[in-house]
Amino acid sequence: MYPKGQARVSFLPAVTNLFFLIFGRISEKFAGLLILFVSALLIIHSSRQIAPAIQQSFGAFEGLSLPIATRTVDSPKAKFISEEMLFENAGLVNTPQGTLPFSRKLKFFSTSYDKNCSGCNETTATGLRTGYGVVAVDPKVVPLGTRLYIPDYGTAVAGDTGGSIKGARIDLGFDNVKTGWWSARFVDVYILK
Repeated sequence: MYPKGQARVSFLPAVTNLFFLIFGRISEKFAGLLILFVSALLIIHSSRQIAPAIQQSFGAFEGLSLPIATRTVDSPKAKFISEEMLFENAGLVNTPQGTLPFSRKLKFFSTSYDKNCSGCNETTATGLRTGYGVVAVDPKVVPLGTRLYIPDYGTAVAGDTGGSIKGARIDLGFDNVKTGWWSARFVDVYILK
């Protein structure tokens, strides 16, 4: 048995009770600070061994410095860049109907026609009604059924062909060319997506 005056003590419960006695009465904030302090000591101790490697890694950045004050300077050519050019660079064209995406921009010589012109009738080569919004194109250049945007005319569909419409020519459809406002000229034609 045990000598008189000595109690039987189990090691695990004793350590648990000692841990509770020391740390159980410490507030959570103090315990957090204590853990942070011990972690910092461990990092400092271990960093002495890896410090040369870290210094060597950051040595490459010594020559770099941020400017004290930065200033944006417009290039001389920036004065000639319009909003339209920025949109086109992004593949967009600004129209009265809104901003539309396009895949190609072509330069065409444009004329106008209606159902009353010689060789014309009320229906187009694709079966659409001749009129505003239906344009005649060379199908080798612009496939029939393609959606287009023509500045100062509007959106249209390539829905007709014509005997004199070859290559980079386009004939813009109107309900009546006498009341139309179009004169023959070169125009940009946007092939819409």
